[in-house]
This record gives sequence, structure tokens and C-alpha cells, in this order.
Amino acid sequence: MIKFVKLILTLGLLKQSILAWGSTGHRIVGKVAESYLTKNAKMQIKKLMGHHDLSRFSVWADQIKSDPTWKHANNWHWCTVPDGESYQKGKHGGLAVEKVKEFILTLKSKQATKEKKQIALKFLVHLIGDLHQPLHVGNGSDRGGNDVKLQWFGESTNLHSIWDTELIDHQKLSYTEYSSYLMLDEDRGQIRNWQADSVLVYVHESRDLRNQCYEYDKTNLKWEYFYVNKSLLEQRLFQGGIRLSGELNRIFK
Repeated sequence: MIKFVKLILTLGLLKQSILAWGSTGHRIVGKVAESYLTKNAKMQIKKLMGHHDLSRFSVWADQIKSDPTWKHANNWHWCTVPDGESYQKGKHGGLAVEKVKEFILTLKSKQATKEKKQIALKFLVHLIGDLHQPLHVGNGSDRGGNDVKLQWFGESTNLHSIWDTELIDHQKLSYTEYSSYLMLDEDRGQIRNWQADSVLVYVHESRDLRNQCYEYDKTNLKWEYFYVNKSLLEQRLFQGGIRLSGELNRIFK
């Protein structure tokens, strides 16, 4: 019985370490994006998926990680760009950039089947969110912060999990509450600029912004770390939703 409990706890920690933004974060990105979709994009997404609530299928790409037939997709969720370098296809690990581009082409294709387009859309919603989490553009030395062991208010975890889930869940907001909060002070001009950005723009942003994630003096992170990083966290969640809406509006124009 004790071994079984340990196994469950281990699996839980493993699952937590590989998710990006966690379920709440991905749903926030999806909800923000849906708010900025054009009418035509909503109509075409509904025709493809049966609804246009992006938050509903934003976590699908993480949920299928338990399915052995999707094992090959594990390295689709991240990419590696060391400090001082620009992204270069095939130079380092992680296929997130290539898969984002591939899924965009699939959704635009007249030859792709409905099933392939559904999978492409679910992955695209997820991966654009992933790439806005700074540690999903790794430095190549610590598995995106997974190897950086820390405590969060006394509980053992790692830096990656703190950014995926702890900073968000600490605020005790639902994804709809959080999304509404992020959209309170919108700047329409800035939103249009972000919607026009390409994938490499936000990949290189994450490369530069991730250094802030590593700035701490103690290994038991608490309120100070939360307050210092709250603005960056919210910026990346909001930008993820806005960039996703821009991509979908171009695809389903």
C-alpha cells in the first residue's frame, strides 16, 4: 500500500513537471484568444469543432501524453534557444516552432481531412500558449527549469512547475475570472501589433524574459518572488491569447 501511494505521488509530480502553464493557464490563453476572434473565425472554428470555445480544448495536447500512441509528440511542446543565440531549426532540441508552422499550414490546406484539421487546431491553441511560458524556450542546460529544485511556500517543487502552475494557482482565480482581469485595461493598438507577430517574435521574447525566472536569493520561494514576477506572468498569458487570436484570424479569414 505504501509503495502504491509513493507511485501515485511520483506520477503526480511527473505530470506536473511536463505541463506548460497547467490547465488553468492554458484555459486563460484560450479564453483571451476567443475574446478577440473575428466573427468569421468563430464561425469556421465552430464548423470544424462544433463550438468555438478555445479554452475547452486548450489542454488536450497535455492530456494525450498518457496515451502511448502520442509518445512521439512529447518534444513538440518546447524548443531550445541558448542565451545569445537566435532560433535555428534543427540546431537544438524541441520541435514546438516547426509544429506551430506545420499546424498552421494544415489548417489552411484544402486537402487536409477534417480530423487532421481538428488535431492541428487543438495543438496550435496549446503550443502558442506553451511558447509564451518563458521556460518552454529552454537554455539547454536544465530542461527548462525542471532540474532546478526549489520549494514553493515550503513544498518541494521545481522552477518549471512554479511557472507552469504555482504562480497562477496561488491567486485562487478561475480561468474565466483571470481572463476577465487580464482584459480590463486593454490597449487596442498594442493588441493589433501583437496579433501581427510571428512565432519567432515570441520565442525570442521568451528566451530573453526567462532570465528573470532565475532571479531569486533563497530556495524557498514565497511572496517576494510572486510579487516580483506577477506582471511578467500576466503579460505572457495575455500575449499568448492575443497572438493566438491573431494567428487564428489569419487562418480563418
